[in-house]
Amino acid sequence: MSARRALTGLLLHGLILVALLFAVVPFLWAILGSLKNNDAIFLEPFSLPNPPLWGNYAEAWTRGHFGTYLWNSVAIAGPAVLLKLACASLAGFALARLRFAGNQLLFYGFLIGLAIPTNAILIPLYYTVKDLRLLDTLPGVILPQVAGSMPFGIFMMRAFFRSLPGELEDAARIDGCSDFGVYRHVMLPLSTGALTALLVFTFMASWNDFLIPYLFIHEQSMRTIPLGLLFFQGSYVSEYRLIFAGIVMSFVPTLVLYAIFQRQFVSGITVGSLKG
Repeated sequence: MSARRALTGLLLHGLILVALLFAVVPFLWAILGSLKNNDAIFLEPFSLPNPPLWGNYAEAWTRGHFGTYLWNSVAIAGPAVLLKLACASLAGFALARLRFAGNQLLFYGFLIGLAIPTNAILIPLYYTVKDLRLLDTLPGVILPQVAGSMPFGIFMMRAFFRSLPGELEDAARIDGCSDFGVYRHVMLPLSTGALTALLVFTFMASWNDFLIPYLFIHEQSMRTIPLGLLFFQGSYVSEYRLIFAGIVMSFVPTLVLYAIFQRQFVSGITVGSLKG
């Protein structure tokens, strides 16, 4: 038994190491490449830059209009995340704690959205946004992103609210709280961990989203970071050092956000797992 347990542990550690390499090597290559010239990127891909070319970042920022792309991504991701958190927490609370006709049916209807890929609804979605005259506008990107993330957000928040003891809700109702009062004064303050985990997930999805901005944004001045990197590569096809610099700057905000909320994120993704 001990030998089998040791072999199982060795295999698990080996799989973790392989997964770590696949996750870390691309980041390492991008960081090293952003500090080199074009020749060194391919001749010595994993060598340390000597000397580091920090000017690549300044050049990518100015020549590639990266500041504009960064601001556009913030202007889209910020409101999108706030709307996702508000809508998902309200719907999750209603489906978890309120009793009304069609509760379960409505929840399963939202779950169907998890099985429908975005690619399957792109054509009707495009014409809907076009008919609403929202092409090349921030709401034209924010609203589809919010709608697309609702099934996962509602599923996650419903699981959390169902894990809370019912005595808390009963005590609030005895004190005279309405349904919204229970949500606002009792459930919402307790959902910090779950909301933080959902914040990280939704921010990453909005920040890295390529397909929806690609379809609904045609003006160069409104491109987001993923779109900017695409056209940035087309404009400077031989300037790989600037492409790598743009890639590094694009994933820094996500890493900073995760570092800030790491503890709440870990607790948030595990809460509610014992009761569905």
